[in-house]
Amino acid sequence: MLSVVGDGTFLPFRASLFMTTVMDNSMVAQNTCLQMCVVGRNTFIGAGTTFTDYNLIPTPIRARDGEGQLRPSNRPVMGGCVGHNCRLGSGLIVFPARMIESDVVLVASREQRIIQRDVSYEESDHHWMKAGSLHRRLYPRRGETEVESW
Repeated sequence: MLSVVGDGTFLPFRASLFMTTVMDNSMVAQNTCLQMCVVGRNTFIGAGTTFTDYNLIPTPIRARDGEGQLRPSNRPVMGGCVGHNCRLGSGLIVFPARMIESDVVLVASREQRIIQRDVSYEESDHHWMKAGSLHRRLYPRRGETEVESW
């Protein structure tokens, strides 16, 4: 409802979108709930992952402003955002207004099933995976040099 889905995006049965934008060539697995979110290009979100948009504890939702600073959003609800070329495993729960940077891989584990803060590329789980070097960084931050592919 009131969502925008990009070209080549795959949405299977029971994928729930509400006021969400999913960019081109992304995949959202079954039983996933995205509310008021933005998902970048070429991103995969695993089955049963939920992006919450409301704080159960009545504290202000804080989000990053244009300068990258955390500030009160002055909103009762706010979804999260996932960058381009991300891979999110099954069963994650992402708190309101959390930002997952481009090129991040997240795997649900005992230590990390609930995402309570923003996740940067340096915190990506692919850095400790055996074949993690196969997941290349395609979207470096502004000012960082790109890796040549040839």
